[in-house]
Amino acid sequence: MKAGLAEEVPTPHLFRRLFHLASPVFLAYYWIPEDLGATGIRKEALLLLAVGTVLVVDVARIALRIPVFGLRKYEAGRVSAYAWGTIGLALGFAFFPMVLVIPAFCGMAWIDPLCAWSRRTGRFPWLPAIAYAAVFASLLVIVGKLNPLELGALTAIATPVALLAEYPDIRVVDDDFLMTIVPLIALTPLLGPITALL
Repeated sequence: MKAGLAEEVPTPHLFRRLFHLASPVFLAYYWIPEDLGATGIRKEALLLLAVGTVLVVDVARIALRIPVFGLRKYEAGRVSAYAWGTIGLALGFAFFPMVLVIPAFCGMAWIDPLCAWSRRTGRFPWLPAIAYAAVFASLLVIVGKLNPLELGALTAIATPVALLAEYPDIRVVDDDFLMTIVPLIALTPLLGPITALL
């Protein structure tokens, strides 16, 4: 008889997976008003506050050697995956077009856990490649107002770039950052030419 999910997956690992899957909720930033009414606070200030808070907490955790639930052992003395993901998303908000940030960030959030599982089960890279392409293209349809050729071209570029960014085991820079930023860097200069030519 198969064990239940809670028995098969250690609690911290399950927490990391669930946090990964839920992290696109932070994309709600795009729908925050530019100016928060009578407060005079701009949404960019909220972004800086959020990123600053995450980084201060992470630096304090490292300096004080505070164990945090959900972090891997090797993250004890380095910047956490959560902080790297926050940095990647903040850079996306600040410097890259929304039409690319939303599918790139959701691709990282939903496909990165699948990459790890597919390696263990011998389904890498074809399963995460299909899943990433489906997620990326679907979200481009929703937010991009692009024609099928443009969708196909952007997805065909983003998919291998994202999987190549995820693949190396680089402990200094987390793949939560790389899977967001590397596709954005690759696609942003191509977005104009692709939409103009196709």
